Amino acid sequence: MVTWAKAHRAEIAAAKAKAGALAETPKVVSALPDPMVMVSMDHLPLKLTGVDATLLVQQDFPLSGVLGNKKASAEADARAAGADVGRVALDVEVEALVAYLMVVERERMQAVLDEQIATAKAIVEATLARLEGGTGSAGDVVRARLDVARLTSERTAVDAELVAAKGMLNATLARSVEASVPETALTVPTSEPPDNPKLVTLAIAKRPELTVMKFKLEKAQADIAVMKSMYNPMAFVRTGPSYTMADGPGVMLMVGVSVPLWREKLGAGVAEATQMSTMVDAETAAMRKMIEGEVASARGAVVAAKIRFETTRDKLVPIARQAVSLQLASYGTGQAPLVSVLDSLAMLRMTRMEQVVSEIRLAITWVKLGRAVGTPRVAVPS
Repeated sequence: MVTWAKAHRAEIAAAKAKAGALAETPKVVSALPDPMVMVSMDHLPLKLTGVDATLLVQQDFPLSGVLGNKKASAEADARAAGADVGRVALDVEVEALVAYLMVVERERMQAVLDEQIATAKAIVEATLARLEGGTGSAGDVVRARLDVARLTSERTAVDAELVAAKGMLNATLARSVEASVPETALTVPTSEPPDNPKLVTLAIAKRPELTVMKFKLEKAQADIAVMKSMYNPMAFVRTGPSYTMADGPGVMLMVGVSVPLWREKLGAGVAEATQMSTMVDAETAAMRKMIEGEVASARGAVVAAKIRFETTRDKLVPIARQAVSLQLASYGTGQAPLVSVLDSLAMLRMTRMEQVVSEIRLAITWVKLGRAVGTPRVAVPS
């Protein structure tokens, strides 16, 4: 599933296209300026008896490493875009996994309601039998049928929610929303998440956002070198054939350099590039700190969700099932009213649904913890 999403989502294709486009930029910025071709008519007598003319080709040459520095800046920018593809892919994975978990949740809710409807119908049969035997009341029958009707209606609503969840899952997979969804399966990790220091170390190594910032810092430093290169002059060479009426054909040559006179402007450019580098460096430090907090928060959420799920599964649901069994037995012997049985069934239904919700929330917290460290995975079909 995740593999399909990464192969077909347009967001990833767009990020790859952007990286591909920026990968061509170094070739553009590192090339010499285009040569200029000029034709001059230096002297044309009024009698039109001849002409002094020149055909010139001019090529500019930087007398510094500015072209190499521009290339380094563009290459760093391209590498940053390439690393950003990883960030987009991680976000796509998270979206697909969360959408998949919503489908799993709705399907498990269906199973809970099917179980409850079957029990409620059995209770209706029991109330009818007691009514025919003269030990029950018509009110109990109506009350039991009301519970069946309520559960059946909820089951129909969950069916509609499942259709919506499948449509969203297909959308996150870049498929038609009407496409069929394969049989679902889910395995949630049962172990405790690793300690925070280990998770933070993993996040620092794997998070593509930090890789992007690393290359942005390289670009900012290359930009400083570009601006410092502007202090050096630009040379130009003009040459080409010439012709004069007096001496006939010849060759013309001119060499010159620019004069970087406006030092305040150049200094401002260097200062601007230096401040941008400082900004990127500060943003990187801030991002590292936020990642540490994000990892700690995500790990705490996993631990809390694990406690809630295990408490519901191992304590609340068994107690609720026991309560239903006791109430059914008491009702069968006439020692408990029907309302007590229905209340116990409602409590079982609530705890069973809570179990489903808490397991899905646990899975989602694992996904978010994985996203925080750069590997958002739970055990789902590929």
